[in-house]
Formats: sequence, C-alpha cells, structure tokens
Amino acid sequence: MRGLLAELIKAKHHRFLWILLVVMIFAEVLIIGGMRYWATHSPDSGTTPDNEQQQIYASTTFPGVILPTLTFSATFGTIFAAIFASRLGGEDYRFGTAKQMISMGVNRAGYVLRKLAASVFISLIFLIGPVITASAFSCVVSFFSRDPLLTEAITASLTLQAIRGFGIAWLCLGFYSVLAVFLAIATRSSQTATTITILMILLEGNIVNSFAERFSLFSKLAPYSIGRCTILIASLIEEAQDILEVLSRHDIIKAFATLGVWFALFAVFSVLLFKRQELGID
Repeated sequence: MRGLLAELIKAKHHRFLWILLVVMIFAEVLIIGGMRYWATHSPDSGTTPDNEQQQIYASTTFPGVILPTLTFSATFGTIFAAIFASRLGGEDYRFGTAKQMISMGVNRAGYVLRKLAASVFISLIFLIGPVITASAFSCVVSFFSRDPLLTEAITASLTLQAIRGFGIAWLCLGFYSVLAVFLAIATRSSQTATTITILMILLEGNIVNSFAERFSLFSKLAPYSIGRCTILIASLIEEAQDILEVLSRHDIIKAFATLGVWFALFAVFSVLLFKRQELGID
C-alpha cells in the first residue's frame, strides 16, 4: 500500500501528467463549443431535423454534457491515459530506478503490481478532469448566452446512468493503461510502448474486423478483439440504440469477460517478464 501511495504521489508531481490533461480538456472544450455553436447558429438549422438539433444541443448543456464527455474519455481519452501509463511503466528503466529499487530488496512482483494499480488509479484523472471542465464550460456558456443553466432535471435515473457511465469509462481507461504498462515492461521503453498502444487503440479493432470479412478463422476470433470489446462497452455509456439492437445481453457480458481475461493476462505477463529481466543491462 505504501508503494502504491508513493507511485501516486510521484505521478501527482509529474508535469507531463498535467500537460496531457490540459491538452485533453482543451480538445474536449473545442468539441463541445463547436457542437454548441452549430446547434444554435448553424445556417442549415432549417434543414436539420428538430429532434437531431435538440439532441446535439442537449449534449452540450448541463447535465446532458456529462454522458458524451464520459464517452469521449472512454474512447479518445484512452490515448492520453495510455501515454502517461507508458511513461510510468518505462521511465524507471531509463533512469535506473528499477535496478536500484530491486537491489534494495523490493519484491519484483510487488513492484510491477503497484505500477499496474497506480496506472489504473491515475487514469481516473482523465475522467474527473474532463467531466468537471465540460460541466463548468457548458454552464458558463449558458450563462453568457442567457440560456437555462439546467436544460433537464437531474433525476435518479440520470444520476445512475452517469455513475454507470463513469464506471464503464474507467474500465476502458484502466484497461489500456495496464496494456501500456505491460508493453513498457516488455519493450523497456516508454516511447515504444506508447507507439504500440496508440496503434492498437486506433487500428487493432478495424484490422481484426477487416480480416474477419475475408477469413473464417478471423471471424471466429473477432468477438475477442480488444478494440471491438472496448468500443462495444463504451457505447453502453449513452446506450447507443443501433448497437444495442443487434447485440444480446450475452454479447455484452462476453465483451466484459473478454476484457477481464485480457486484463489478467497483461498483469500476469508483466510480472513474469519483469522477474526474468536482467536490469543491469540497458
């Protein structure tokens, strides 16, 4: 527990973490601002279906902005979480900290597990920061545009959906953070781990689906694709009807179980790899 706390304190004072968070928040604010402007000032508003325009407007005002922001974090935000997790898992090789700590008697398995746990906890900041900022930004915009600060009532149903969405988004962020730490340990380089993780986030699901359309073997493996499962799970935050209509409850449970198995494998292999590494050779 003390080791985990030390990792969290170290991350708190890491300037790179705050730079990533600011960039992520800036991107989210630009998206919200752009959508809000389009919904209220678009020259095509007369040709846009009223229900569609109302949905876009609701998703850029409080409290409706919360769920889209969580979806943003669960998809695009995973890149930022993975970048920092790669740095967290790989920088001890570059600075020789890992070798020094192991030589002082730190248990190798405990060292890796606390890195993995720290990456999962730190990923929370890429949820909390954007949600607070997006909510505040939408309220400020509503105030200056003289619109109602609350466009809908904060009901128990909405609160429960937001809590569930927060948990789903954290699962996605934590999963890719653990993957990034595993790759950092496997490659002994935060830069290499970052590159591989980002490529997997952006391309892995599409590549598997593309091969699944051509080869029967890949069509059987496609349901176990990391990218497919995370996209499916992230879509549950806003209850995307087009996905829920074609997927059964069994498919959704399978997606959660698949990510759980991958998560466990990344953790186990991280420990096994680190136990076998000769830290004296850089």
